[in-house]
Amino acid sequence: MKLPLDKWRRLLLAEGGLPLVWLTLTALVLIPVWHQRLLPMLDTPNHLALARAWHSYHDASYHISDYYTLRIRPVPYLVFYTFIHFCMYVFSIEVANKIFLSIYLILFPLSVLALARALKRSPWLAVGGFALAFSQPWIYGFSSYLLGTVFMMLGFAALIRYLADKRTFDLIQILIYSLLAYLCHILPWFVFGLGSIGILLVHWKRWRAGAFAAFSMMPSLALAIVAILEEQADHTYFNRGNKFVGIWRDFPTSVLEFPRRVMELFPGNLDTLVLIVLSATAVGLAVWKGTRSTEQTREEQKVLPLLLLLMGLTYVSLPYQVSKPIYWWYLSPRLPSMMAPLLMLWPSVKLKGRQRLLMLPVVAACIALPIKLARLYRDFSNRNAPFTRLVSELPRGSSTLVVARGMMRGQHSEEESGDPATSAPVYWHFSSWPMAIHGGYDPYLFDQGIPVRPRVTLRAPAWSTPDTFDIRQAPDFDYYLVRFAPAQMEQEPSLKLLDQVGDWSLFQRTAKLTDEP
Repeated sequence: MKLPLDKWRRLLLAEGGLPLVWLTLTALVLIPVWHQRLLPMLDTPNHLALARAWHSYHDASYHISDYYTLRIRPVPYLVFYTFIHFCMYVFSIEVANKIFLSIYLILFPLSVLALARALKRSPWLAVGGFALAFSQPWIYGFSSYLLGTVFMMLGFAALIRYLADKRTFDLIQILIYSLLAYLCHILPWFVFGLGSIGILLVHWKRWRAGAFAAFSMMPSLALAIVAILEEQADHTYFNRGNKFVGIWRDFPTSVLEFPRRVMELFPGNLDTLVLIVLSATAVGLAVWKGTRSTEQTREEQKVLPLLLLLMGLTYVSLPYQVSKPIYWWYLSPRLPSMMAPLLMLWPSVKLKGRQRLLMLPVVAACIALPIKLARLYRDFSNRNAPFTRLVSELPRGSSTLVVARGMMRGQHSEEESGDPATSAPVYWHFSSWPMAIHGGYDPYLFDQGIPVRPRVTLRAPAWSTPDTFDIRQAPDFDYYLVRFAPAQMEQEPSLKLLDQVGDWSLFQRTAKLTDEP
């Protein structure tokens, strides 16, 4: 049944035109994803190579089973790999990834909106979620983690609603969102669990409802316990011994780094300006109207400050990096991007009439940011067209070593810009693109227990030493795709230069290498 034109108009202009603004911003945030082929997201090619390994494992032409063993478990990251795997039956792996990212970009502001309504905040405050969706974890390609934060916030919203109204539908949502958060990434799931404990303690007088809510989260906890026991027994992800070794940031450094952890996306000042606009708007509205809503009960008024306190303590308590018993880089710096949407909801103001004009700077920031990203990403894709062209020339199932010479720039360069399009060293995992597109073998693939585990390894140089690459450090690969190829490679009799485009050269090994370097 079609709605009359006047009803559509009323729908779009409801709440001062919020639906119209929302649809416009939703379309804009998708432009950076679909405006070009290649996205400058650090970990993306490695995770896509793992997804390719699962999807094409039983296709002999990809030669995945020659090097890996399939291992599917209900553990974190499974949502991402499952989605890409099934989506690839219809779309290419790159399109499947863009669909996943689009779902995140659509759902993230909606999850902020759901939390705003549960906290009885103005829905206009959730508009800032369109800019905050492009947080620092975005440029590092933490796609599964990003979607996990969506389910974390949706879970908080469902829990707050359930304790207020005791609706069974909200209880079911708590169960679903806790499971999805866990199967996306363990950190959003952990923060959801920690925050939920705080919320339940605040509402201790409603202990029966709290018990039902806690019970609905038990399936995700059971999955986590089983996974830990299984991983310890198999020595898969926990494969670096039993001792715990981590690196922490001191408290002053953590505080000073907070803004950049939220939104340091690319060289230049626009991302900083966007964050300033969002922060100034939230602070200004909080000073003007306060932070406690008269529509909330005394317990409900404590929820948002408590969540922010728990997240803040987690931020300064977790290590920056863990090296044993697992390797986990960039751990605590992910918390500020979780806290930012909650800080945006801090003011208790109910924006009505002309008061909604106070959100115009936020709307403008949410327009400017994706437009800037779209231009940067288009330039990045064009600059790296030589690389993608040479990758397309590789035969399916071939083992290819990518050597991105010039990508390492010393200690702590993991937080330096590797390209004008991003503040992350985006070329570090370009080595995984051939496997993501054509299968075969990648010596630098993440070994995290799923969806595959290495079974056979080919000798390769250390991932962090590409500038000193010698062909005899990796004698068994079929092809070598090299950035700034050294002259001796062209003179090597066992290699044939197939093509050279821009800074990249593609070599085929035509004879067996026997001499050691």
